[in-house]
Amino acid sequence: MDLVTEGVVTMSKVLTYAKDYLADNESYKDWSYKKDGASQIARLLFEEATDINFYVGRAINPAHQNPNLPINFSIKMQIVEELSACLRQMGKRIKVSYF
Repeated sequence: MDLVTEGVVTMSKVLTYAKDYLADNESYKDWSYKKDGASQIARLLFEEATDINFYVGRAINPAHQNPNLPINFSIKMQIVEELSACLRQMGKRIKVSYF
């Protein structure tokens, strides 16, 4: 299955779920039944996927250039790296490609 997400906010939530999943999994009820993007991604990545390819764009999103927003390029890269590490701990095979 191919899955595309814009972003930082959604993937940040998936990362939160991944860290919890590896710890005590208390938030299982939060993501296992919900229909929001982060919950659906979490189910696919944690319960179904074995091999995961991340294709990460390095273009700057003009909407994120507002100094009042906490989103920047380095946050996106950090989320991808941390999520990849969590998924590897789950036994997933991860490949990250930047373009």
